[in-house]
Amino acid sequence: MAVHYSGLDITLTAAEDLSAMQYRFVHQATDTTVDMLDSGTEYPVGILQNAPADGETAVIRINGTSKLVVNNQIQLNRWIKAEYVGAADNGKGDVADTAHDHARAVCIKIAGAENDVAGVLLTDSTHQLSATLTTTAAPTTTASPTTTAPP
Repeated sequence: MAVHYSGLDITLTAAEDLSAMQYRFVHQATDTTVDMLDSGTEYPVGILQNAPADGETAVIRINGTSKLVVNNQIQLNRWIKAEYVGAADNGKGDVADTAHDHARAVCIKIAGAENDVAGVLLTDSTHQLSATLTTTAAPTTTASPTTTAPP
């Protein structure tokens, strides 16, 4: 069965050549333009849905479901952030596994290796509060009965 991804898209002008960057996170450069991320701390406005050249219209998915090129294997239900390695290698999905990562999506279709395409559900930017989630046991209490048996 084919999987259909849909959501809310916006259009901006590509501020650089994005023809090889389809299905990667992008950054809103100005109120009318979009480009690739310039650092690991920039906010990814969404995922590029087309492959525009410099000056052409870029379609960006900001909410809903989308395809996303990833940098490594990603399992279902994992939080995903935008990867930044350098100017030529960024915007791929990466597991949000470090404290204070800006998770922007959740994996809904597994990707097995670098440059595979995963399926994701875009979310509002969420700060990953810790690298690992821990479970703590509920506190135990000893209560004495407050009622007595009827006479």
